[in-house]
Amino acid sequence: MFARMIRIRYLTMLVLLLGSISSWAQDDSFNPADPPEPGQPPMKLEVAVSPAEAGSVSGAGRYAEGAQVRLQAYVNTGFKFISWTNADGDVLSTSTSFTYTKGAGHEKLTANYEFDPSNPAEPQEPSMIMYYQLQVNATEGGSVSGGGRYLANTAVTLRAYADSKFDFVAWVDDVTGDVLSTNSSFSYTTTAKHRSVTAQFLFNPDSPDEPAEPVLKRTVTATATEGGSTNFSSQRVLIGTSITVSAYKNSGYDFDGWYMNGELYTRLTSFSYTVTDAYGQDFEARFTFNPDSPGEPLMPTTTKHAFFLMNKVTKPGSTVLFPVYLSSVRKLKDITFQLEFPEELTPDFTKVEMSEKATGYSISYTKQDATNYIFTLTGGEVPAGNAALLMFTINVASDIITAQDYPVKINLVEVTEEDGTVTTASTRNGRISVYKSGDVNGDDTVNEVDAQLILDLSAGAIAESDLDVPEVIDVPGGNDDALEVNAQIVLDYSVASEKPW
Repeated sequence: MFARMIRIRYLTMLVLLLGSISSWAQDDSFNPADPPEPGQPPMKLEVAVSPAEAGSVSGAGRYAEGAQVRLQAYVNTGFKFISWTNADGDVLSTSTSFTYTKGAGHEKLTANYEFDPSNPAEPQEPSMIMYYQLQVNATEGGSVSGGGRYLANTAVTLRAYADSKFDFVAWVDDVTGDVLSTNSSFSYTTTAKHRSVTAQFLFNPDSPDEPAEPVLKRTVTATATEGGSTNFSSQRVLIGTSITVSAYKNSGYDFDGWYMNGELYTRLTSFSYTVTDAYGQDFEARFTFNPDSPGEPLMPTTTKHAFFLMNKVTKPGSTVLFPVYLSSVRKLKDITFQLEFPEELTPDFTKVEMSEKATGYSISYTKQDATNYIFTLTGGEVPAGNAALLMFTINVASDIITAQDYPVKINLVEVTEEDGTVTTASTRNGRISVYKSGDVNGDDTVNEVDAQLILDLSAGAIAESDLDVPEVIDVPGGNDDALEVNAQIVLDYSVASEKPW
């Protein structure tokens, strides 16, 4: 009996010992080097474009570490895609589309592009390939939403909002005059052309003694061929109102005349025009290359050298980087040109940067008057090809007039080729457009319409390209990752007696 009790006791101790060993082994095996923290939030993946005018990207957002994120880069006309790089400058991919594995923390990737117009003689202003502008206007008595840049055959929801004592009447095509819909909200299918439509409102007072005549406006456009510019690009003007339409030629060009809807209207560079009730009041200023010196050849069908400026959108109180692009089929030495900046947007000439492709230059400038400057680049060279020759830094005043285009012009270009030949170049002007923060529909008023558009964007009902001025969606105190916060700030701004910015 005693021996049997001893055996049972030993067996019990053996079982307990084996259990302890097994338990210890299990605890020791579960010891990962870096166990994940439970509940760790996803972190931001920021995706940028360099230069900003070159294209657009998709794939930004907040992701958990290790997530597979599909990134896509889209190329604007006049540029080509080069690579994706991380914050350290390491090349991650040379394909426009690739899958990225999200790392830890906040990361920033950049899609890099290079200026590369398909025809170096005629560099085009960058724009989304095959996108078309849908301009949405309103007569007196209301506001609208839905305008923007779209692919052809895209269904776009247009909305009209009537003011107090006004009724919505109809949506009208500005070119044909056709009534598109009598519903304040309707789905419009875009075409493979730029289009302009107007929501018309009718004054409908409470008292029948008040007149009920609608107050109508029409859109007047003034564009220019290469070699000059105009005093405005597009205006909404009351019918019966007179406006001044002016053309300005670049050095080495002659003004040929103003053409309205393709037909000669006047040879005067500046004239007074009374707006009618007709649709499609479109003017074009035409110019012909004609150098001052008879020894200079007329512009050939393939221009050897071309300078052109960019179109930029910005906000009051911001800083703009404004480049001068050069496209040349030959190596160039000394370069001289005139730039005309608006008085409201004079660059900081202590911060002029030269392209890496242009080496050995000394830069000097002479102020001609309040807006014109002659720049001289000597002692260096720039290879054939395309480059952002100079980069100017412009500080935008906080009290600048908004919803306005400020033209920047280039004139008097003289370049010296490698063999010593001195010649000129074709030019294309640019502009800086300034809009208030939050004015995403570009009507110079920050109100509930802008707030609703931002909410629609946040909910995925519209795309960023649906906004007329997506560049000003980032408002002071806002949050790009929570657009509903921006919308509330815009709404608060619209009703505040003292504006916060």
